[in-house]
Amino acid sequence: MSAAHAAPVAQDCVSVSEGRYAGTFATAGQTHCLELPSPQGARIAALTSLGGAGVPVQVEVVDKNGTAQCTAGELDRGGCALTGTAPFRALVHADDTTETGPYGVHFVRTDLTQNGCQVLPAGSFADDAAAVRLETGGGVFSHCLTIPADAHSAAELLRIRYGFPDDTDLLPRYAISIVDTDGNGPPSCYNHPAPGQQVRTDGLTSCDFAAGKAYTVLVQGQDAPRTLTLDRRDITATARGCTVSAATAVGAPAIAGTSGQTGTLRCHRITTAAATDRLHINPRDAHDGTNVLVMDNNGGIACHQRNWACTPTGSTGYQVVTQVPEGYHLPAGYRLDAWRIATAAGPAPECTRVGSVAYGYGPLTGTLSEQHTGVCAVLPSVSGDRFRADITSTATDGSPGPQPALYNNAGRDLCTGSSSTYDCQGSDQSLFVLSLQDWADHSAYRANLVCTNAPCGSEEVSVGTVTPGTVQSGTVATLTVQGTALGMSTTVRLTGGPAPLTATTVSVSEDGRTLKASVDLRSAPAGNWNISVVALNSEYPRGTLTVTPPPVSGLGTYKPITPTRLMDTRSGLGVPKAKVGQGGTATLQVTGTAGIPAAGVTAVVLNVTATDPTDASYVSVYPNGTTRTSASNLNVTAGQTIPNLVIVPVVNGKVSFYNNAGSVDLIADIAGYYTTDGTGSTYKPITPTRLMDTREGLGVPKAKVGQGGTVTLQATGTAGIPATGVTALVLNVTATDPTTGSYVSVYPNGTTRTSASNLNFTAGQTIPNLVVVPVVNGKVSFYNNAGSVDLIADVAGYYTTDGTGSTYKPITPTRLMDTRSGLGVPKAKVGQGGTATLQVTGAAGLPAAGVTAVVLNVTATDPTDASYVSVYPNGTTRTSASNLNFTAGQTIPNLVIVPVVNGKVSFYNNAGSVDLIADIAGYYTS
Repeated sequence: MSAAHAAPVAQDCVSVSEGRYAGTFATAGQTHCLELPSPQGARIAALTSLGGAGVPVQVEVVDKNGTAQCTAGELDRGGCALTGTAPFRALVHADDTTETGPYGVHFVRTDLTQNGCQVLPAGSFADDAAAVRLETGGGVFSHCLTIPADAHSAAELLRIRYGFPDDTDLLPRYAISIVDTDGNGPPSCYNHPAPGQQVRTDGLTSCDFAAGKAYTVLVQGQDAPRTLTLDRRDITATARGCTVSAATAVGAPAIAGTSGQTGTLRCHRITTAAATDRLHINPRDAHDGTNVLVMDNNGGIACHQRNWACTPTGSTGYQVVTQVPEGYHLPAGYRLDAWRIATAAGPAPECTRVGSVAYGYGPLTGTLSEQHTGVCAVLPSVSGDRFRADITSTATDGSPGPQPALYNNAGRDLCTGSSSTYDCQGSDQSLFVLSLQDWADHSAYRANLVCTNAPCGSEEVSVGTVTPGTVQSGTVATLTVQGTALGMSTTVRLTGGPAPLTATTVSVSEDGRTLKASVDLRSAPAGNWNISVVALNSEYPRGTLTVTPPPVSGLGTYKPITPTRLMDTRSGLGVPKAKVGQGGTATLQVTGTAGIPAAGVTAVVLNVTATDPTDASYVSVYPNGTTRTSASNLNVTAGQTIPNLVIVPVVNGKVSFYNNAGSVDLIADIAGYYTTDGTGSTYKPITPTRLMDTREGLGVPKAKVGQGGTVTLQATGTAGIPATGVTALVLNVTATDPTTGSYVSVYPNGTTRTSASNLNFTAGQTIPNLVVVPVVNGKVSFYNNAGSVDLIADVAGYYTTDGTGSTYKPITPTRLMDTRSGLGVPKAKVGQGGTATLQVTGAAGLPAAGVTAVVLNVTATDPTDASYVSVYPNGTTRTSASNLNFTAGQTIPNLVIVPVVNGKVSFYNNAGSVDLIADIAGYYTS
């Protein structure tokens, strides 16, 4: 406070009452003396105008002896304590000593409740009617109000709305002061400015109040014609008009709210189980205009006013007050995410626990919506880690990617940036969250968190063992590296041969401790190769890899075995118990099981059944350790059960099963394998010939095969099949006109039937499947499980021990023909009675000569009518044998082993028109 003016003599002072006083400076430089009625010990306020009409003035209070009593600030705030000798005098002078004219001062006793001060009633968030309307102008620039001792809570939110004047040269200005009547000082109050708000005509102030105390509210404004509206609301756990909701799991649907008018206050009470829980509260709307102010159970400020996410903790409930302040775009409504992101035990249990962040985390792909609003992951990061968050929208409608956040244990978001790239700091165990952008209601995305100072986390790079120590030349081998902080950028190198080899890193375990790498040894010479692992520009020598010579021939002879079930995802046989999901792969160990040797196996014959698919899809069966091609083996529709025979190469002893869409259970029954040791049988293709038809009595009695019934076919010694030396037959078996859903098992007569099946069908369905069945006593049996069904069997060839047949060469499954695109044949459906002819020799690695038969997976799709397709050797007369049967609109595959006469294969369609696809799996050569 400036030095007090000299005290005028008593007769120059004008006695005034408490309340408003209006005076006039007649000449420049005057100081008016106003004698106050307030006694010693009283506390007063002296309020002056903050602009508008009249002369701006300064007020000082002195006692009888001219001793200064308080500062100008204490007078403004109502805390001027009169401790001197009465009478007390207010000395008033103009801010600008050259000014003259009228002025005003408003004196208010604040140590007791004033009758002249209007009561400020308590309001509710459900009812805005409990407000006081105040006018200024015409010499009025201030007001006082009271809050009764028994009519307030421990914490309240005051809202003042100040009318914007017509004269925009006078920007709005006001101040609120609150003082109790005990003289213990004002309550703790905080003004909440909206982010970016320049002119505050609609303000929020939160205050803590002591129980049993009355308070005086001083409103200081401008001497200008305008309206002020003031209201107050409880913001503790007892707040009235709050919608109560429990905190949700991360990503749960948001709370919906309507905005009302600009400035309208809404309240949501969010409860949680424990005060140690940490929440993520985020307002979202189309214009990013909704602000939140968050209070705890006691009314304490948990989050200051903002329009972005806050993460409070320390209370079992929060009052979330929403408002669209002036100057913000007003949306019709908003959504409020209220997630529980952590408890005393740590981050929320629904958040994925990541094993390693040595090189980052991701990529993550997915879709967010109002039903799935976010995802989260717990990262084992440490302080000092740095990440780059690359966020990409994969939507085709222009919707944005999600908003990333990386929270530390104190709930602080350590990500900065915008658009698609963010810089994020790590902390000890960070929580990574992806949520919808404030203005978006959906988001398809790809998100990748890249460690920019690798390795991140607490683990340093280390390299342990590399296995196996011995592999065979002529194969694609999988190497397994054990260590810590391994990543997809880690490489395995082989040196010591004609040229260095670099393995392709295929996968890294989620904890960064196991790396799988694929190395192509198909042309690598035998010998000892030096192994080294390169990670983060450091090289770790790890001994030698012994590459053994390849087998004498890549050509295989066939060894039939008793049909045995190797895999069933429904029960967990051979693979984990779970459907194969969209884009998922199940991998089955085939060598060393069910009588299949551990080495020397070039291909296996599997009957694969897809059952209970949730969506239309296709399944590809391919050699593990190789890159999957576009070739497919089964096509399914939702709910369908369908089998198909597969002859699949074996590279590393395993076979993989890929599902394109939805999820599906898969079953695999082994029928035999091809071996390079020369102990198996060779293959003799023959002209496709019908051996059995229960409809006509061909080969067996004329009758459907009934429930639990079996028919037995004499196979050897017929249709060019020798009477002896036959180890297995290749039959295309068709089930037609079944009376109910069932399955058929084809097995060697003279043996006990196993659980393996070959055909699955529904009532009325006609469906074929290729069967390679062992021959024990020259006969083959056909078992039907339920209802009754007609069965047809066409022979395509046989395996013999006399050494006169052909050996098998598996190749990478490759698409040779597609009438939809014109691959291999003209681009056109095959019409009624029409034939498409495909050149097979000299294509896809097949030799130009010496090929006796090819193995094709043939798929019929989009037929216009029910029909059948016959696949036969071009240059021969087509027989009555068929390979595929289908109805209009159906997509169905079947494996075909077709003889090759002149290097070509023909595909005949009986009715309507149909598109045909053919994928080659291997060939036989003499």
